[in-house]
Amino acid sequence: MNWRPIPPEIWLPRGILNLEPNAWIALRRTESTSVVAGPGAGKSEFLAQRAAYLLETGLCKAPQQILAISFKTDAAANLAARVRKRCPPELAGRFISLTFDAFTKSLVDRFQAAIPEHWRPTRPYEIGFPTRRTVQDELNRIRFMAPAEWQPKIAQLSAERFEAEAIGGSRLAVDALLQLTTAEQLAAYQWLRQQLYGTSVSRLSFVTLNRLAELIIRANPKIARALRMTYPYVFIDEFQDTSFAQYDFLLSTFGHAGTVVTAVGDHKQRIMGWAGARQDAFEQFEADFGAQRVNLLFNFRSSPELVRVQHFVAQALDPQSPQIQSQAVGQLDRDVVQVWSSRSTVVEGRQLAEWIAADLVTRQKQPRDYVLLVRQRADQFEDELQPIFTAFGLSIRNENKAIGRTNVQDLMVDEAATIALATLRLASGERSAAAWSTLSSAVYAIRGVDEDDEIQRYRADQDIQGFLTALGQEVRAQMPTAEFAAEIARRIFTFLDANNMAAAYAAYTRNDLLDIMTEAFSLHLQHSAYEATSWSACIDRFVGTHDISMMTVHKSKGLEYDTVFFVGLDDQSWWSHTPRNPEGIATFFVALSRAKQRAIFLFCAGRGRRDRVSELYQLLTDAGVEEIEIR
Repeated sequence: MNWRPIPPEIWLPRGILNLEPNAWIALRRTESTSVVAGPGAGKSEFLAQRAAYLLETGLCKAPQQILAISFKTDAAANLAARVRKRCPPELAGRFISLTFDAFTKSLVDRFQAAIPEHWRPTRPYEIGFPTRRTVQDELNRIRFMAPAEWQPKIAQLSAERFEAEAIGGSRLAVDALLQLTTAEQLAAYQWLRQQLYGTSVSRLSFVTLNRLAELIIRANPKIARALRMTYPYVFIDEFQDTSFAQYDFLLSTFGHAGTVVTAVGDHKQRIMGWAGARQDAFEQFEADFGAQRVNLLFNFRSSPELVRVQHFVAQALDPQSPQIQSQAVGQLDRDVVQVWSSRSTVVEGRQLAEWIAADLVTRQKQPRDYVLLVRQRADQFEDELQPIFTAFGLSIRNENKAIGRTNVQDLMVDEAATIALATLRLASGERSAAAWSTLSSAVYAIRGVDEDDEIQRYRADQDIQGFLTALGQEVRAQMPTAEFAAEIARRIFTFLDANNMAAAYAAYTRNDLLDIMTEAFSLHLQHSAYEATSWSACIDRFVGTHDISMMTVHKSKGLEYDTVFFVGLDDQSWWSHTPRNPEGIATFFVALSRAKQRAIFLFCAGRGRRDRVSELYQLLTDAGVEEIEIR
């Protein structure tokens, strides 16, 4: 190992020229910090730089690790990839990037025997995803068995918010619960008992897993101390979306002297209230952890005109919002933000497709530079627009579409899928240093190869080359078919060795995520092989090289595109919006802030009125945005 600690006072950012002044302040903090960073502020880059700073200066001493917790799988994978690019392998290996759900589930799986017996699930157990109907049916069952005086109260419980608030907002008793004193306690107790013991195999939701993980920490001081010693530094990304259960788990696990927590997010982008996100996450964190707030003031994504319009919306959410400074260069002289209004979905779709087809040529852009955002029901919009786009030689890729037990977007950022795709690229004859680096680094990690040992590395490289040669001979000799694609996927994951991969990557430890992703990789590769004329075309279809992305606003968090189209800004898609509803305005703000150069909002009278969302249009009008009638 050639690495030597760098004195903190001379450490410089890795892979970028500099940080904004406030980012330097937050990066060097030795105590807990809440970093409020708006869209385009470079939240992921800031966290990657702070990780590099802590590791390279030796402030995070080996064998201690940094734990980064994200809400989305792709965000966790992106942050891990950034750190690998900025740190030597021996340091990057001490940066653990997981989702909240993956981390809490791993604790339950690892320390299941430490759960008090009256709350202990079966081994194995299943993961459940309760729907609103499932919750309502269970609440009805509980109500009918409850004492008569408690039945009216249970009837008033919201099926939409019950799990997030009643389960996520309370702690499990360490000792056996002797007496239930309220209707809410009875409902929560019966709900949990049904998940734990209602069938022969426990079927647990992620909220329940979170509560069990918190119980493990609280009931077992030795486990709690071990976690705090392992992770003296903790990062929380997208902190504004923290739920009651997640915050309580964070407080129990790391709310003690000796752990430095850096929470990064933006209260103006709080769009997960439906999932139980706290309204006061930053304020509560600053009070409980003694954290100091630091505002980042640069926007590296959006052009100055977009940032100007964004500020109007930001002030509707927080009148005290500071003026953000755009660091991006505007490429357009006019029509940066517009509203397109049409009478029918056919007219709207034709205008969209025709405009994108022309802009691709005029500005020499790629399909992946554009995104179609919707508030919900992406499948419905895809069915509506795809035939029209096809007529113009364009293709839509619905990132929300289910593939097996996951979806397109989550598969594309999964570690195992990324490694398998790199393997296929090399086997098909693609000369890619990046693909080789991805595959070889993965094999070293899976096999426990010491990268400083040339003999171990040479043997691993020979095995990789031998496998690629054998697979490549078959791949290049056959056209893509669904059957052959399934066989290729099977052989790649056999070579990678799923059991050892699960041990090497924290995200796959003691859960079925790896099975879910290997299954989805095979299914998606089979679909991509259908009618593909070459393996290069198959890979392009797999990753969506020539497709225009469509997704919900929630799926777009953390992403950016040259041009953003927000389709369906009407009462039908926004049926639950009420005037001055901060979550609705925040959703609008998130959509607008994905754009680098242009944002266009579409209203179609054929879908409904726009009375409920009139305030959103008024914000655009106040910002001087033009509305154009499309005929």
